[in-house]
Amino acid sequence: MESNRESLLAALHLSPGLDDEELSRSISDLIALAAAGVQSEKVTLQELVDAITKYQGTQYLEPLTVLPVLLSCSDDHAKELVRICGLRNSAKEIMVVVQEAIEEVRWYYHDGDEETRGKSITAPVQRLIGLILLCTAAIPRLRFGKRTPFQLAGPIVLDISTLIPFTAQDATKQEGRLLIREAAGLVRALQPWASASASEDDLRQMKKLLRDLLDATVVACASSIQASLSIREFERLFPRLVVKSALQKGWQDGQRVMVEIQDVLAILGTLPELPDPRSTSGLIYLAHAEPAVPLPVKKLTQLHPLLVNSLRKNVATDETLFLLLRLLSQRSPQPDATEIPPDIADSLCSVLSALASTHLDPFMRHLNLRLLSMVLSKVHQTVRLNVLLRLTTDEELPQMRSAAVGLLKEATLDALSSPDYSTESNPFASPTLLRAFGPVLFKTSPPDFLALSHTREDLERSLELLRIIDCLSFYYVLLLRDRKNSTGIRDPDSIANVERSFLHPLRRFLDQCIAMQGEPLMTVLSLQVNLERVDAAVTKVKGTAKSDNCGP
Repeated sequence: MESNRESLLAALHLSPGLDDEELSRSISDLIALAAAGVQSEKVTLQELVDAITKYQGTQYLEPLTVLPVLLSCSDDHAKELVRICGLRNSAKEIMVVVQEAIEEVRWYYHDGDEETRGKSITAPVQRLIGLILLCTAAIPRLRFGKRTPFQLAGPIVLDISTLIPFTAQDATKQEGRLLIREAAGLVRALQPWASASASEDDLRQMKKLLRDLLDATVVACASSIQASLSIREFERLFPRLVVKSALQKGWQDGQRVMVEIQDVLAILGTLPELPDPRSTSGLIYLAHAEPAVPLPVKKLTQLHPLLVNSLRKNVATDETLFLLLRLLSQRSPQPDATEIPPDIADSLCSVLSALASTHLDPFMRHLNLRLLSMVLSKVHQTVRLNVLLRLTTDEELPQMRSAAVGLLKEATLDALSSPDYSTESNPFASPTLLRAFGPVLFKTSPPDFLALSHTREDLERSLELLRIIDCLSFYYVLLLRDRKNSTGIRDPDSIANVERSFLHPLRRFLDQCIAMQGEPLMTVLSLQVNLERVDAAVTKVKGTAKSDNCGP
Protein backbone atom coordinates (compact mmCIF):
# COMPACT_ATOMS: atom_id res chain seq x y z
CA MET A 1 0.00 0.00 0.00
CA GLU A 2 2.80 2.38 0.96
CA SER A 3 4.69 1.52 -2.21
CA ASN A 4 1.62 2.43 -4.28
CA ARG A 5 1.41 5.77 -2.47
CA GLU A 6 5.07 6.51 -3.14
CA SER A 7 4.72 5.50 -6.77
CA LEU A 8 1.65 7.74 -7.12
CA LEU A 9 3.54 10.72 -5.71
CA ALA A 10 6.42 10.09 -8.07
CA ALA A 11 4.17 9.63 -11.11
CA LEU A 12 2.44 12.95 -10.39
CA HIS A 13 5.73 14.74 -9.65
CA LEU A 14 4.64 15.58 -6.11
CA SER A 15 6.78 15.95 -3.01
CA PRO A 16 7.29 12.61 -1.23
CA GLY A 17 6.68 14.30 2.14
CA LEU A 18 2.99 15.07 1.55
CA ASP A 19 0.48 13.65 4.01
CA ASP A 20 -2.85 12.20 2.83
CA GLU A 21 -4.77 15.47 3.13
CA GLU A 22 -2.10 17.38 1.25
CA LEU A 23 -1.95 14.66 -1.40
CA SER A 24 -5.73 14.85 -1.95
CA ARG A 25 -5.55 18.63 -2.22
CA SER A 26 -2.64 18.47 -4.66
CA ILE A 27 -4.42 15.94 -6.87
CA SER A 28 -7.51 18.16 -6.86
CA ASP A 29 -5.39 21.12 -7.95
CA LEU A 30 -3.76 19.11 -10.73
CA ILE A 31 -7.16 17.92 -11.98
CA ALA A 32 -8.54 21.47 -11.96
CA LEU A 33 -5.57 22.78 -13.99
CA ALA A 34 -5.65 19.91 -16.49
CA ALA A 35 -9.43 20.04 -16.93
CA ALA A 36 -9.29 23.79 -17.52
CA GLY A 37 -6.80 23.25 -20.33
CA VAL A 38 -3.92 24.93 -18.53
CA GLN A 39 -0.64 23.65 -19.90
CA SER A 40 0.83 22.25 -16.71
CA GLU A 41 4.47 21.38 -16.57
CA LYS A 42 3.55 18.46 -14.36
CA VAL A 43 0.80 16.12 -15.57
CA THR A 44 -2.08 15.81 -18.04
CA LEU A 45 -5.51 14.30 -17.47
CA GLN A 46 -4.38 11.10 -19.17
CA GLU A 47 -1.39 10.82 -16.85
CA LEU A 48 -3.65 11.45 -13.86
CA VAL A 49 -6.01 8.67 -14.96
CA ASP A 50 -3.13 6.28 -15.58
CA ALA A 51 -1.45 7.00 -12.26
CA ILE A 52 -4.62 6.88 -10.14
CA THR A 53 -5.67 3.61 -11.80
CA LYS A 54 -2.29 1.94 -11.69
CA TYR A 55 -1.40 2.92 -8.12
CA GLN A 56 -4.91 2.63 -6.62
CA GLY A 57 -5.18 6.32 -5.83
CA THR A 58 -8.96 6.64 -5.85
CA GLN A 59 -8.98 7.15 -2.06
CA TYR A 60 -7.26 10.50 -2.60
CA LEU A 61 -9.95 11.81 -4.93
CA GLU A 62 -12.32 14.32 -3.33
CA PRO A 63 -15.55 13.98 -5.34
CA LEU A 64 -17.12 17.14 -3.94
CA THR A 65 -14.08 19.08 -5.16
CA VAL A 66 -13.03 17.45 -8.43
CA LEU A 67 -16.34 16.37 -9.95
CA PRO A 68 -17.79 19.87 -10.51
CA VAL A 69 -14.62 20.64 -12.48
CA LEU A 70 -14.61 17.40 -14.44
CA LEU A 71 -18.29 17.47 -15.36
CA SER A 72 -17.83 20.44 -17.67
CA CYS A 73 -14.77 18.97 -19.41
CA SER A 74 -15.25 17.21 -22.76
CA ASP A 75 -11.95 15.31 -22.60
CA ASP A 76 -12.40 11.52 -22.67
CA HIS A 77 -9.96 11.18 -19.78
CA ALA A 78 -12.09 13.57 -17.72
CA LYS A 79 -15.03 11.24 -18.29
CA GLU A 80 -12.87 8.32 -17.19
CA LEU A 81 -12.05 10.16 -13.95
CA VAL A 82 -15.77 10.84 -13.49
CA ARG A 83 -16.46 7.14 -13.93
CA ILE A 84 -13.71 6.21 -11.45
CA CYS A 85 -15.15 8.59 -8.87
CA GLY A 86 -18.63 7.17 -9.41
CA LEU A 87 -17.43 3.61 -8.93
CA ARG A 88 -14.94 4.06 -6.08
CA ASN A 89 -15.96 7.02 -3.95
CA SER A 90 -18.85 7.33 -1.51
CA ALA A 91 -22.09 6.80 -3.41
CA LYS A 92 -23.81 9.22 -1.03
CA GLU A 93 -21.30 11.97 -1.80
CA ILE A 94 -21.61 11.26 -5.51
CA MET A 95 -25.36 11.77 -5.38
CA VAL A 96 -24.85 15.12 -3.63
CA VAL A 97 -22.76 16.21 -6.62
CA VAL A 98 -25.40 14.85 -8.99
CA GLN A 99 -28.19 16.80 -7.29
CA GLU A 100 -26.17 20.02 -7.41
CA ALA A 101 -25.30 19.47 -11.10
CA ILE A 102 -28.95 18.83 -11.94
CA GLU A 103 -29.99 22.04 -10.21
CA GLU A 104 -27.35 24.01 -12.10
CA VAL A 105 -28.42 22.65 -15.48
CA ARG A 106 -32.10 23.15 -14.64
CA TRP A 107 -31.43 26.76 -13.61
CA TYR A 108 -29.49 27.33 -16.81
CA TYR A 109 -32.36 26.23 -19.06
CA HIS A 110 -35.34 27.36 -17.03
CA ASP A 111 -34.44 30.31 -14.82
CA GLY A 112 -31.45 32.14 -16.26
CA ASP A 113 -31.98 34.98 -18.71
CA GLU A 114 -29.89 35.36 -21.86
CA GLU A 115 -27.29 37.50 -20.09
CA THR A 116 -26.79 35.33 -17.04
CA ARG A 117 -27.12 31.97 -18.76
CA GLY A 118 -23.75 32.31 -20.41
CA LYS A 119 -22.12 33.17 -17.09
CA SER A 120 -23.82 30.59 -14.89
CA ILE A 121 -22.27 27.31 -16.00
CA THR A 122 -20.14 26.10 -18.87
CA ALA A 123 -20.75 23.09 -21.12
CA PRO A 124 -24.26 22.13 -19.92
CA VAL A 125 -24.37 19.19 -22.35
CA GLN A 126 -21.12 17.78 -21.00
CA ARG A 127 -22.40 18.25 -17.45
CA LEU A 128 -25.51 16.24 -18.17
CA ILE A 129 -23.49 13.49 -19.86
CA GLY A 130 -21.16 13.39 -16.85
CA LEU A 131 -23.91 13.24 -14.26
CA ILE A 132 -25.64 10.40 -16.16
CA LEU A 133 -22.33 8.57 -16.08
CA LEU A 134 -22.09 9.22 -12.31
CA CYS A 135 -25.61 7.89 -11.78
CA THR A 136 -24.78 4.76 -13.75
CA ALA A 137 -21.82 4.08 -11.48
CA ALA A 138 -23.17 5.26 -8.12
CA ILE A 139 -26.91 4.51 -7.90
CA PRO A 140 -26.50 0.70 -7.92
CA ARG A 141 -24.18 1.13 -4.88
CA LEU A 142 -26.68 3.12 -2.82
CA ARG A 143 -28.19 1.52 0.25
CA PHE A 144 -31.96 1.23 0.13
CA GLY A 145 -32.72 1.81 3.79
CA LYS A 146 -36.50 2.11 4.01
CA ARG A 147 -36.82 3.34 0.42
CA THR A 148 -37.66 1.24 -2.62
CA PRO A 149 -35.56 1.37 -5.84
CA PHE A 150 -38.22 3.54 -7.45
CA GLN A 151 -38.26 5.97 -4.51
CA LEU A 152 -34.48 6.09 -4.46
CA ALA A 153 -33.69 6.46 -8.17
CA GLY A 154 -36.99 7.62 -9.63
CA PRO A 155 -36.64 11.37 -8.93
CA ILE A 156 -33.12 11.47 -10.40
CA VAL A 157 -34.13 9.57 -13.54
CA LEU A 158 -37.16 11.83 -13.96
CA ASP A 159 -34.95 14.94 -13.63
CA ILE A 160 -32.60 13.61 -16.32
CA SER A 161 -35.52 12.79 -18.64
CA THR A 162 -36.80 16.35 -18.19
CA LEU A 163 -33.44 17.99 -18.92
CA ILE A 164 -32.40 15.95 -21.94
CA PRO A 165 -34.75 17.67 -24.45
CA PHE A 166 -33.27 21.03 -23.47
CA THR A 167 -29.61 20.03 -23.52
CA ALA A 168 -30.03 18.11 -26.78
CA GLN A 169 -30.76 21.42 -28.53
CA ASP A 170 -27.19 22.51 -27.76
CA ALA A 171 -25.57 19.14 -28.46
CA THR A 172 -23.23 18.45 -31.35
CA LYS A 173 -23.66 15.25 -33.34
CA GLN A 174 -21.10 13.44 -31.18
CA GLU A 175 -22.58 14.79 -27.95
CA GLY A 176 -26.08 13.75 -29.01
CA ARG A 177 -24.90 10.23 -29.74
CA LEU A 178 -23.09 10.17 -26.40
CA LEU A 179 -26.25 11.26 -24.59
CA ILE A 180 -28.10 8.33 -26.17
CA ARG A 181 -25.30 5.92 -25.28
CA GLU A 182 -25.05 7.09 -21.66
CA ALA A 183 -28.83 6.96 -21.22
CA ALA A 184 -28.74 3.38 -22.49
CA GLY A 185 -25.91 2.63 -20.06
CA LEU A 186 -27.92 4.04 -17.15
CA VAL A 187 -30.91 1.85 -18.02
CA ARG A 188 -28.64 -1.16 -18.40
CA ALA A 189 -27.25 -0.57 -14.89
CA LEU A 190 -30.52 0.23 -13.09
CA GLN A 191 -32.72 -2.51 -14.55
CA PRO A 192 -31.05 -5.51 -12.81
CA TRP A 193 -30.45 -3.41 -9.67
CA ALA A 194 -34.15 -2.63 -9.39
CA SER A 195 -35.24 -6.14 -10.37
CA ALA A 196 -33.20 -7.70 -7.56
CA SER A 197 -35.12 -6.06 -4.72
CA ALA A 198 -38.19 -4.21 -6.02
CA SER A 199 -41.78 -5.31 -5.58
CA GLU A 200 -43.80 -6.07 -8.67
CA ASP A 201 -45.55 -2.69 -8.58
CA ASP A 202 -42.32 -0.83 -7.85
CA LEU A 203 -40.52 -2.61 -10.68
CA ARG A 204 -43.34 -1.80 -13.09
CA GLN A 205 -43.05 1.90 -12.24
CA MET A 206 -39.28 1.77 -12.56
CA LYS A 207 -39.43 0.10 -15.97
CA LYS A 208 -41.88 2.71 -17.23
CA LEU A 209 -39.64 5.50 -16.00
CA LEU A 210 -36.57 3.98 -17.66
CA ARG A 211 -38.48 3.44 -20.90
CA ASP A 212 -39.62 7.08 -20.78
CA LEU A 213 -35.97 8.10 -20.37
CA LEU A 214 -34.97 6.14 -23.48
CA ASP A 215 -37.90 7.53 -25.48
CA ALA A 216 -37.17 11.13 -24.48
CA THR A 217 -33.47 10.77 -25.24
CA VAL A 218 -33.90 9.14 -28.64
CA VAL A 219 -36.43 11.72 -29.81
CA ALA A 220 -34.48 14.70 -28.46
CA CYS A 221 -31.23 13.46 -30.01
CA ALA A 222 -32.74 12.09 -33.24
CA SER A 223 -30.87 14.64 -35.36
CA SER A 224 -27.58 13.34 -33.94
CA ILE A 225 -28.14 9.68 -34.89
CA GLN A 226 -27.46 10.27 -38.60
CA ALA A 227 -27.21 6.60 -39.54
CA SER A 228 -28.00 7.45 -43.20
CA LEU A 229 -30.93 5.03 -43.25
CA SER A 230 -32.78 6.83 -46.04
CA ILE A 231 -29.66 7.36 -48.14
CA ARG A 232 -28.64 3.71 -47.89
CA GLU A 233 -32.14 2.56 -48.80
CA PHE A 234 -32.37 5.00 -51.71
CA GLU A 235 -29.02 3.85 -53.12
CA ARG A 236 -30.14 0.23 -52.78
CA LEU A 237 -33.42 0.87 -54.59
CA PHE A 238 -32.08 3.19 -57.29
CA PRO A 239 -28.43 2.29 -57.97
CA ARG A 240 -28.61 3.77 -61.48
CA LEU A 241 -29.47 7.18 -60.08
CA VAL A 242 -26.39 7.25 -57.85
CA VAL A 243 -23.41 9.03 -59.37
CA LYS A 244 -21.57 9.49 -56.07
CA SER A 245 -22.64 8.03 -52.75
CA ALA A 246 -24.17 10.59 -50.38
CA LEU A 247 -23.54 8.53 -47.24
CA GLN A 248 -22.59 10.69 -44.29
CA LYS A 249 -19.17 10.22 -42.77
CA GLY A 250 -19.35 8.19 -39.57
CA TRP A 251 -22.90 6.92 -40.14
CA GLN A 252 -21.84 3.58 -38.66
CA ASP A 253 -21.47 5.22 -35.22
CA GLY A 254 -25.11 6.29 -35.35
CA GLN A 255 -26.11 2.77 -36.31
CA ARG A 256 -24.14 1.30 -33.39
CA VAL A 257 -25.80 3.68 -30.94
CA MET A 258 -29.23 2.50 -32.03
CA VAL A 259 -28.17 -1.15 -31.78
CA GLU A 260 -27.35 -0.41 -28.14
CA ILE A 261 -30.82 1.07 -27.67
CA GLN A 262 -32.45 -2.03 -29.16
CA ASP A 263 -30.40 -4.22 -26.81
CA VAL A 264 -31.38 -2.16 -23.77
CA LEU A 265 -35.06 -2.25 -24.74
CA ALA A 266 -34.82 -6.03 -24.80
CA ILE A 267 -33.12 -6.07 -21.38
CA LEU A 268 -35.78 -3.72 -20.03
CA GLY A 269 -38.48 -6.05 -21.29
CA THR A 270 -40.50 -3.19 -22.77
CA LEU A 271 -39.95 -3.80 -26.46
CA PRO A 272 -41.41 -1.13 -28.72
CA GLU A 273 -44.81 -1.71 -30.29
CA LEU A 274 -43.49 -2.97 -33.63
CA PRO A 275 -44.78 -2.67 -36.26
CA ASP A 276 -47.49 -0.41 -34.80
CA PRO A 277 -45.69 2.61 -33.29
CA ARG A 278 -47.81 5.18 -31.48
CA SER A 279 -45.16 7.84 -30.96
CA THR A 280 -42.13 9.41 -32.60
CA SER A 281 -39.83 7.25 -30.48
CA GLY A 282 -41.68 4.15 -31.71
CA LEU A 283 -41.20 5.36 -35.27
CA ILE A 284 -37.45 5.65 -34.68
CA TYR A 285 -37.28 2.18 -33.11
CA LEU A 286 -39.20 0.75 -36.06
CA ALA A 287 -36.79 2.28 -38.56
CA HIS A 288 -33.74 0.92 -36.74
CA ALA A 289 -35.22 -2.49 -35.88
CA GLU A 290 -32.93 -5.46 -36.55
CA PRO A 291 -34.00 -7.63 -38.24
CA ALA A 292 -36.14 -5.31 -40.30
CA VAL A 293 -39.89 -5.51 -39.72
CA PRO A 294 -41.99 -6.28 -42.84
CA LEU A 295 -43.85 -3.17 -43.99
CA PRO A 296 -46.55 -3.74 -46.62
CA VAL A 297 -47.87 -0.57 -48.26
CA LYS A 298 -51.20 -0.95 -46.45
CA LYS A 299 -49.33 0.00 -43.25
CA LEU A 300 -49.00 3.52 -44.67
CA THR A 301 -52.55 4.35 -43.64
CA GLN A 302 -51.75 3.51 -40.03
CA LEU A 303 -48.32 5.18 -39.95
CA HIS A 304 -49.35 8.22 -41.97
CA PRO A 305 -50.08 10.64 -39.06
CA LEU A 306 -46.72 9.94 -37.41
CA LEU A 307 -44.79 10.14 -40.67
CA VAL A 308 -46.30 13.45 -41.77
CA ASN A 309 -45.99 14.94 -38.30
CA SER A 310 -42.28 14.02 -38.14
CA LEU A 311 -41.56 15.57 -41.53
CA ARG A 312 -43.46 18.76 -40.71
CA LYS A 313 -41.66 19.14 -37.39
CA ASN A 314 -38.31 18.12 -38.87
CA VAL A 315 -37.88 15.38 -36.26
CA ALA A 316 -36.42 11.97 -37.14
CA THR A 317 -36.42 12.96 -40.81
CA ASP A 318 -33.91 10.30 -41.83
CA GLU A 319 -35.93 7.53 -40.18
CA THR A 320 -39.21 8.83 -41.62
CA LEU A 321 -37.92 9.02 -45.19
CA PHE A 322 -36.42 5.54 -44.80
CA LEU A 323 -39.78 4.11 -43.73
CA LEU A 324 -41.52 5.84 -46.63
CA LEU A 325 -39.02 4.37 -49.07
CA ARG A 326 -39.65 0.91 -47.65
CA LEU A 327 -43.43 1.30 -47.68
CA LEU A 328 -43.68 2.76 -51.17
CA SER A 329 -41.17 0.43 -52.82
CA GLN A 330 -43.32 -2.64 -52.20
CA ARG A 331 -44.59 -4.09 -55.47
CA SER A 332 -48.34 -4.31 -55.88
CA PRO A 333 -49.92 -7.68 -56.73
CA GLN A 334 -51.95 -5.78 -59.35
CA PRO A 335 -50.02 -3.32 -61.53
CA ASP A 336 -52.83 -0.76 -61.65
CA ALA A 337 -53.74 -0.98 -57.97
CA THR A 338 -54.53 2.33 -56.26
CA GLU A 339 -53.33 1.60 -52.77
CA ILE A 340 -53.04 5.06 -51.19
CA PRO A 341 -56.27 6.86 -50.22
CA PRO A 342 -56.64 10.38 -51.70
CA ASP A 343 -56.45 12.26 -48.39
CA ILE A 344 -53.25 10.48 -47.36
CA ALA A 345 -51.68 10.98 -50.78
CA ASP A 346 -52.57 14.67 -50.70
CA SER A 347 -50.93 15.36 -47.33
CA LEU A 348 -47.85 13.28 -48.22
CA CYS A 349 -47.46 15.12 -51.53
CA SER A 350 -47.73 18.48 -49.77
CA VAL A 351 -44.96 17.79 -47.28
CA LEU A 352 -42.71 15.92 -49.74
CA SER A 353 -42.99 18.66 -52.37
CA ALA A 354 -41.98 21.25 -49.77
CA LEU A 355 -38.89 19.21 -48.83
CA ALA A 356 -38.05 18.57 -52.49
CA SER A 357 -38.15 22.32 -53.10
CA THR A 358 -36.53 23.81 -49.99
CA HIS A 359 -34.15 21.26 -48.45
CA LEU A 360 -30.59 22.59 -48.36
CA ASP A 361 -29.06 19.27 -49.45
CA PRO A 362 -29.39 18.61 -53.23
CA PHE A 363 -29.40 14.85 -52.69
CA MET A 364 -32.23 15.09 -50.18
CA ARG A 365 -34.23 17.22 -52.61
CA HIS A 366 -33.74 14.47 -55.18
CA LEU A 367 -34.72 11.76 -52.69
CA ASN A 368 -37.93 13.57 -51.74
CA LEU A 369 -38.79 14.08 -55.39
CA ARG A 370 -38.44 10.33 -55.97
CA LEU A 371 -40.68 9.66 -53.00
CA LEU A 372 -43.23 12.07 -54.44
CA SER A 373 -43.11 10.13 -57.70
CA MET A 374 -43.58 6.86 -55.82
CA VAL A 375 -46.64 8.21 -54.02
CA LEU A 376 -48.18 9.41 -57.28
CA SER A 377 -47.65 6.00 -58.87
CA LYS A 378 -49.91 4.41 -56.23
CA VAL A 379 -52.96 6.66 -56.41
CA HIS A 380 -55.98 6.89 -58.69
CA GLN A 381 -55.17 8.68 -61.94
CA THR A 382 -57.64 11.46 -61.22
CA VAL A 383 -55.93 12.14 -57.89
CA ARG A 384 -52.57 12.05 -59.64
CA LEU A 385 -53.76 14.61 -62.19
CA ASN A 386 -55.12 16.95 -59.53
CA VAL A 387 -51.92 16.80 -57.47
CA LEU A 388 -49.73 17.44 -60.52
CA LEU A 389 -51.92 20.33 -61.61
CA ARG A 390 -51.49 21.88 -58.18
CA LEU A 391 -47.73 21.34 -58.19
CA THR A 392 -47.20 22.73 -61.70
CA THR A 393 -49.03 25.94 -60.73
CA ASP A 394 -47.77 26.35 -57.16
CA GLU A 395 -46.66 29.96 -56.72
CA GLU A 396 -45.40 29.33 -53.18
CA LEU A 397 -42.92 26.68 -54.33
CA PRO A 398 -41.59 27.92 -57.69
CA GLN A 399 -38.81 25.31 -57.64
CA MET A 400 -41.42 22.56 -57.64
CA ARG A 401 -43.21 23.92 -60.72
CA SER A 402 -40.27 22.86 -62.86
CA ALA A 403 -39.75 19.50 -61.13
CA ALA A 404 -43.47 18.76 -61.40
CA VAL A 405 -43.21 18.88 -65.19
CA GLY A 406 -40.85 15.92 -64.93
CA LEU A 407 -43.37 14.09 -62.75
CA LEU A 408 -46.07 14.88 -65.31
CA LYS A 409 -43.85 13.41 -68.03
CA GLU A 410 -43.52 10.20 -65.97
CA ALA A 411 -47.29 9.93 -65.58
CA THR A 412 -47.88 10.53 -69.28
CA LEU A 413 -45.27 8.03 -70.43
CA ASP A 414 -46.67 5.43 -68.03
CA ALA A 415 -50.10 5.94 -69.55
CA LEU A 416 -48.92 5.83 -73.16
CA SER A 417 -46.74 2.79 -72.51
CA SER A 418 -49.54 0.72 -71.05
CA PRO A 419 -50.55 -1.91 -73.63
CA ASP A 420 -54.22 -1.78 -72.70
CA TYR A 421 -54.70 1.81 -71.59
CA SER A 422 -58.13 3.32 -71.90
CA THR A 423 -58.45 7.00 -72.76
CA GLU A 424 -61.55 7.12 -70.60
CA SER A 425 -59.92 5.73 -67.46
CA ASN A 426 -56.50 7.36 -67.82
CA PRO A 427 -56.59 11.13 -68.31
CA PHE A 428 -52.87 11.21 -69.10
CA ALA A 429 -53.56 9.35 -72.36
CA SER A 430 -56.56 11.42 -73.40
CA PRO A 431 -57.43 14.99 -74.50
CA THR A 432 -57.92 15.76 -70.81
CA LEU A 433 -54.13 16.06 -70.54
CA LEU A 434 -53.93 19.11 -72.82
CA ARG A 435 -57.12 20.66 -71.51
CA ALA A 436 -55.70 20.53 -67.97
CA PHE A 437 -52.02 21.25 -68.57
CA GLY A 438 -51.87 23.06 -71.92
CA PRO A 439 -52.53 26.49 -70.38
CA VAL A 440 -49.87 25.75 -67.77
CA LEU A 441 -47.08 24.22 -69.87
CA PHE A 442 -47.33 26.24 -73.07
CA LYS A 443 -47.50 29.68 -71.52
CA THR A 444 -44.95 31.50 -69.41
CA SER A 445 -45.39 32.78 -65.89
CA PRO A 446 -45.94 35.68 -65.86
CA PRO A 447 -47.59 35.60 -69.33
CA ASP A 448 -45.39 38.43 -70.63
CA PHE A 449 -42.15 36.98 -69.25
CA LEU A 450 -40.59 36.57 -72.72
CA ALA A 451 -41.51 40.13 -73.71
CA LEU A 452 -40.07 41.78 -70.60
CA SER A 453 -36.59 43.27 -70.42
CA HIS A 454 -34.16 41.15 -68.39
CA THR A 455 -30.60 41.76 -67.25
CA ARG A 456 -28.02 39.01 -67.53
CA GLU A 457 -28.15 38.59 -63.74
CA ASP A 458 -31.93 38.19 -63.88
CA LEU A 459 -31.63 35.43 -66.44
CA GLU A 460 -28.90 33.64 -64.50
CA ARG A 461 -31.19 33.42 -61.44
CA SER A 462 -34.41 32.76 -63.34
CA LEU A 463 -36.40 29.68 -62.34
CA GLU A 464 -38.84 30.32 -65.19
CA LEU A 465 -36.18 29.62 -67.84
CA LEU A 466 -35.54 26.24 -66.24
CA ARG A 467 -39.26 25.51 -66.22
CA ILE A 468 -39.52 26.45 -69.92
CA ILE A 469 -36.72 23.99 -70.70
CA ASP A 470 -38.65 21.23 -68.93
CA CYS A 471 -41.84 22.20 -70.78
CA LEU A 472 -40.05 21.99 -74.13
CA SER A 473 -38.71 18.57 -73.17
CA PHE A 474 -42.21 17.41 -72.24
CA TYR A 475 -43.65 18.71 -75.54
CA TYR A 476 -40.90 16.97 -77.52
CA VAL A 477 -41.42 13.62 -75.81
CA LEU A 478 -45.20 13.82 -76.10
CA LEU A 479 -45.04 14.60 -79.84
CA LEU A 480 -42.90 11.54 -80.49
CA ARG A 481 -44.47 9.04 -78.07
CA ASP A 482 -48.17 9.73 -78.60
CA ARG A 483 -48.22 7.94 -81.95
CA LYS A 484 -51.98 7.30 -81.74
CA ASN A 485 -52.58 11.00 -81.00
CA SER A 486 -54.61 9.97 -77.95
CA THR A 487 -54.00 13.32 -76.30
CA GLY A 488 -54.60 15.37 -79.44
CA ILE A 489 -51.08 16.78 -79.31
CA ARG A 490 -50.55 16.06 -83.03
CA ASP A 491 -53.70 17.84 -84.19
CA PRO A 492 -52.86 20.72 -86.57
CA ASP A 493 -54.82 23.14 -84.38
CA SER A 494 -52.92 22.04 -81.29
CA ILE A 495 -49.54 22.44 -82.99
CA ALA A 496 -50.55 25.88 -84.27
CA ASN A 497 -51.74 27.02 -80.84
CA VAL A 498 -48.50 25.96 -79.16
CA GLU A 499 -46.50 27.74 -81.87
CA ARG A 500 -48.47 30.94 -81.50
CA SER A 501 -48.68 31.15 -77.70
CA PHE A 502 -45.36 29.61 -76.73
CA LEU A 503 -42.77 28.85 -79.38
CA HIS A 504 -42.98 32.03 -81.44
CA PRO A 505 -42.49 34.38 -78.46
CA LEU A 506 -39.65 32.11 -77.33
CA ARG A 507 -37.87 32.47 -80.69
CA ARG A 508 -37.97 36.25 -80.44
CA PHE A 509 -36.72 36.09 -76.88
CA LEU A 510 -33.77 33.88 -77.89
CA ASP A 511 -32.87 36.23 -80.73
CA GLN A 512 -32.65 39.07 -78.24
CA CYS A 513 -30.58 37.00 -75.82
CA ILE A 514 -28.09 36.01 -78.52
CA ALA A 515 -27.71 39.67 -79.48
CA MET A 516 -26.64 40.50 -75.91
CA GLN A 517 -22.95 41.08 -75.29
CA GLY A 518 -20.83 38.41 -73.65
CA GLU A 519 -20.88 34.64 -73.71
CA PRO A 520 -24.37 33.10 -74.08
CA LEU A 521 -25.81 31.73 -70.84
CA MET A 522 -25.99 27.95 -70.48
CA THR A 523 -29.74 28.17 -69.92
CA VAL A 524 -30.13 30.13 -73.17
CA LEU A 525 -28.09 27.55 -75.06
CA SER A 526 -30.18 24.78 -73.52
CA LEU A 527 -33.34 26.58 -74.63
CA GLN A 528 -31.99 26.74 -78.18
CA VAL A 529 -31.14 23.05 -78.26
CA ASN A 530 -34.56 22.03 -76.88
CA LEU A 531 -36.38 24.34 -79.28
CA GLU A 532 -34.51 22.84 -82.22
CA ARG A 533 -35.48 19.34 -81.06
CA VAL A 534 -39.12 20.43 -80.83
CA ASP A 535 -39.00 21.93 -84.33
CA ALA A 536 -37.57 18.69 -85.69
CA ALA A 537 -40.30 16.67 -83.94
CA VAL A 538 -43.05 18.96 -85.28
CA THR A 539 -41.65 18.62 -88.79
CA LYS A 540 -41.61 14.85 -88.42
CA VAL A 541 -45.20 14.78 -87.16
CA LYS A 542 -46.39 16.99 -90.03
CA GLY A 543 -44.57 14.78 -92.51
CA THR A 544 -46.19 11.68 -91.06
CA ALA A 545 -49.60 13.31 -91.28
CA LYS A 546 -49.09 14.16 -94.98
CA SER A 547 -47.99 10.60 -95.72
CA ASP A 548 -51.10 9.24 -94.03
CA ASN A 549 -53.31 11.62 -96.02
CA CYS A 550 -51.67 10.62 -99.32
CA GLY A 551 -51.95 6.93 -98.60
CA PRO A 552 -54.09 4.53 -100.65
